[in-house]
Amino acid sequence: MRLSTNTIYAMGSQAILRQQSQVADIGQQLASGRRIVTPADDPRAAAQALNVSQAIQVNEQFADSREIARRNLSAEDNELDSVINALTAAKPRLVQAGNGTLSDADRESIATQLDGIHAQLLGNANAQDGNGRSIFSGYKSDASAFTFDETSGQSTYNGDAGRRELRVDSSRTMPINDTGDEVFASVTSGASYVARASASNAGSAVFQNIGVRDSGAGDYGDSFEVTFGNNAGTLTYSVRNTTTNTDVVSDAAFEPGQTLDIGASMSMRVGGTPADGDSFTLGKGRPEDSNILDTIAGLAAQLRQPSDSPAAAAALANTINSAQRQLDNSLDNVLSVRSSLGARLNELDTLDNVGANRDVNYKSSLSNLQDVDPVKAISDYSLAQVALQFSQKTFADIQQMSLFSLV
Repeated sequence: MRLSTNTIYAMGSQAILRQQSQVADIGQQLASGRRIVTPADDPRAAAQALNVSQAIQVNEQFADSREIARRNLSAEDNELDSVINALTAAKPRLVQAGNGTLSDADRESIATQLDGIHAQLLGNANAQDGNGRSIFSGYKSDASAFTFDETSGQSTYNGDAGRRELRVDSSRTMPINDTGDEVFASVTSGASYVARASASNAGSAVFQNIGVRDSGAGDYGDSFEVTFGNNAGTLTYSVRNTTTNTDVVSDAAFEPGQTLDIGASMSMRVGGTPADGDSFTLGKGRPEDSNILDTIAGLAAQLRQPSDSPAAAAALANTINSAQRQLDNSLDNVLSVRSSLGARLNELDTLDNVGANRDVNYKSSLSNLQDVDPVKAISDYSLAQVALQFSQKTFADIQQMSLFSLV
């Protein structure tokens, strides 16, 4: 086979250029630390690396969402802790208020303390997060959760039932708030019955010792009304199931201090002497029994009323008895909400650990796909340099050859 001079020069030039390109490619890998500098280096591995990189970014977004969720839940947890402290502080005030030897001035002092607790609870209910959004207003985060009418002594919830949610992992969407209704105006399913005396009661009857006879009875959870009568000096009582609108007891004889059977499920002791037409209601989880803001405000208002007659003393005792049950129910409810919140915070910690492990695995896979092996790359770089030098030396030697040098 005969080779022309042009062919020899072209082949030598191509060999040098090819070796120079290889040296440059390996040098770029060493400089960047990447085996795949361009997709052309390894198309399949490049495609896999792109998928893994996207998975890493998604995992980072979930981590950011968990941090936002943690900030929101922690802000709420701080407020719930303050609410629990306030309700715990109110309990001994109620016990103290029930002392029959207190003067009107003493009760006024307790009412003032309850006003402070009420103001604290209202402040907690209207608390805002670091971005100025109401914590307990649901989706209406730009509005105060509660407003309180000093004249009526009633609070109004201005928020809604919306629970803001964040996707904190690929298969987990987590609520990051609880609404004011859930915290300040609700009770748990296991809440105790609460009795209330009618505002028009004129006798000295006081309800006591509300008990559960049979929680498995069909009427457990229903509401009842107990009405007293006086027939020619004979005291009577009647019981009506107001949930089913059926009479349970009709004009039965009553003795002060008697324990009354309220349907098949409940019982209630009544002390004092009721007047004709006096009544008590008994219910479980009723809206009027569930708002702790109204409970504290109503008790403070009652403590400011003179207790200068048997009827007034009975009204105060009944209000205190109702408030004690309501306070216990509300405290249990807040503790339940906080327990749920704590479970969510713990779940975020668990998801953080899972996300961190996932991130390590993703980055390890990405490194295996695209990072260069420095030992192999250095070896290949040295070999490529030798090959380049050999090509250059060979080409130079060929250039010096002639027919005259072969003679």
